[in-house]
Amino acid sequence: MGEFTFRTNSKLKTLVGQELITNNNVAIFELIKNSYDAGATRVNIEFHNFEVSNKGWISSDNSIIKIVDNGVGMTTEQIDRYWMELGRSSKENNKLLRIDSQKMSKLIKRFANGEKGIGRFGVDKIGSGLILESIGIDSSRKTIVNFDWNKYDDRSKLLQEIKNEYTVENISSDSQTGLSLTITHLRDEWTQVEIDRLKKDISKFLSPNPVESGEFKIFISFYQDQKLIDKEEIKNDSFNYLRCKIETQLYSDGYCSLKIFSDGEPEYGESFRMFDGDSPIGKLSLEIYYLDRGDKNLFTRRVGIRPHEYGNIKVFRDNFRIVPYGEPHNDWLEIDKKHAQGIFRTFGTRDLVGNIFLDGQSLLELGALKEATDRVGFIEDAAEFKILKDFIWKNITVLENYVFNQIKKEAKEASEVVKEEAREFRTELSNSLTGFKEIIEKSDILNYQKDVLLQQFEETSSQLTERADAIDRATVEVDKKIKIYAQLSNKEGILYEMLHSIKNKLVTINNEIDLQVELAKRQGFDLDLTVLKSSYMDIEKLVNGSLDKVNSSKLRKSNHQLIDMLSDFKIQNEATFKKEKIEFIENYQDGIADLKVFCSEQTMKTIFDNLLNNSVKALDRFDNKLIELKIEYTSTDIRIYFSDNGCGIPKEKSSSIFTLWSSSTNGTGIGLASVKENLIDIGGEIHLIDLGDKRLSTTFMINLPRR
Repeated sequence: MGEFTFRTNSKLKTLVGQELITNNNVAIFELIKNSYDAGATRVNIEFHNFEVSNKGWISSDNSIIKIVDNGVGMTTEQIDRYWMELGRSSKENNKLLRIDSQKMSKLIKRFANGEKGIGRFGVDKIGSGLILESIGIDSSRKTIVNFDWNKYDDRSKLLQEIKNEYTVENISSDSQTGLSLTITHLRDEWTQVEIDRLKKDISKFLSPNPVESGEFKIFISFYQDQKLIDKEEIKNDSFNYLRCKIETQLYSDGYCSLKIFSDGEPEYGESFRMFDGDSPIGKLSLEIYYLDRGDKNLFTRRVGIRPHEYGNIKVFRDNFRIVPYGEPHNDWLEIDKKHAQGIFRTFGTRDLVGNIFLDGQSLLELGALKEATDRVGFIEDAAEFKILKDFIWKNITVLENYVFNQIKKEAKEASEVVKEEAREFRTELSNSLTGFKEIIEKSDILNYQKDVLLQQFEETSSQLTERADAIDRATVEVDKKIKIYAQLSNKEGILYEMLHSIKNKLVTINNEIDLQVELAKRQGFDLDLTVLKSSYMDIEKLVNGSLDKVNSSKLRKSNHQLIDMLSDFKIQNEATFKKEKIEFIENYQDGIADLKVFCSEQTMKTIFDNLLNNSVKALDRFDNKLIELKIEYTSTDIRIYFSDNGCGIPKEKSSSIFTLWSSSTNGTGIGLASVKENLIDIGGEIHLIDLGDKRLSTTFMINLPRR
């Protein structure tokens, strides 16, 4: 039996070079990828003997382009084995590259980009001549190969029949490793337009992260008669165009400072103690960017990939990347999981990019955040890893709060503009119609003609007035939707408010059960479960009502007797007061029986429950526990003072006590954030004040309009 084997015609070089690689920029891009895969930290793209015109640089007949890198290079044997064999790649069996040598300043670890073994033929697309110069990583020799791609136009020859001459030179052992490709006899004219387009295209190869881009730099240089005329580093500055970000510094002593920037200007900032003692995760800094639709489109245009393909929040220790955190599809913070639970008020991984910069020295001193044995990521069941994630989440939540409040504010401002325009329109319409009617009535036309005109006028007037009414109705509807959206996008969201309220109610039930069991032991088995059933009914209302809370009809309020709501609060929590050994003092101004509050009764119950829950936690481990509820009123306002003698609130946290994650009792801060939002909804306010009473350490004053 006979056998056939394939032969490779010289035309194949053209197919994989000039024809497969579509343009000069793609060709140079392929060569840059090869440099990256060779462990290079810098690539120089040199334009030699270009002329200067009134429109910038332009190529001439003797112009050349050089691509020079400081990678591992190739020895003579490696050039023969890899570079000279079409389709063969040294990376196809090993995508993870670890390059270490005395000639390299540090260990280089990268994932290879190229694997097809044809990118080298991009040089044929650019020019018909090539001089390859290479110094291998452990070599004391330089190999120089000359290629004349025109030889391969002879279709009568096989690819392997065409010879390419090379020479080998001895060099000093400390010579820089790397590869130099000098491309001559350029096939196309290069102008400033093509050069600018090249800069833009290759910038997309670089990471917008300054740390990552610092490990691989690309330069473009211009030479005339071997003299350097101009040199520019290509950077991907896409992060600079993102408009909204949070920057945070965590210090070793546990203090933290954060700032939110919008369009480059600081919009919000605060400093506070993050931990009671020193930071268990050392000192660190972070930057997290929020991307709206416009930012995402801009990011895609400038980076060349969509944000979710770039990744999300990456982690660095001493400027070295810790993989796989922040890789595409690596949602290590479970951002999308939370987003799925509250899509209207939270971010997804597609909305965020950012970096965490850890300090290796402080981590070493603490023995914290150690790498896993396989050197992929941290030991994730360690306590400090959870602390790190919680810290990042607190920053994400602050950013969410800012962004959604801005949306809410802008929508409200737009609504007010529409209202003002509607008022002006109605006024102008009324004046114009009145004036026109007077003109008709005073005119000299016949009465029947006047009657026809007046009838037409009344019809037109009615239509215009209806349109003005429609504008008014639309603005009312906008206000309703803003209110509903605020319920969706406030600091904790509906889900958190519901769960927090349920937790408070469960505490009441648990305390009541414990108390009743104790009483049963002492006095018999006739248990009164009325309060217990009432709490269960409250929970049922909360669960069923929270899901419908976005419906504007559920936001309806009515007048309620304040004394009735206070009495219900006291009765429902008597078991808690007894179990926790809390003295509950009522200090009410005479005549409060007539006071009414325009509110949702359930909302007021939630407000009091959250304040009580905070006080109970603040009183933990204290003796002689005291909670005082004081009521004062004027002809227009009602002031409710809710006080305790617990651990108090640190001065540095007092300014942010109503924001999420600002709890002084190791909680989430959700309760007070919810209290503030609910009070604003009914026209009220809440403030942390000092009554000057030495018996009390913390007092919240609620101010409500009187009905």
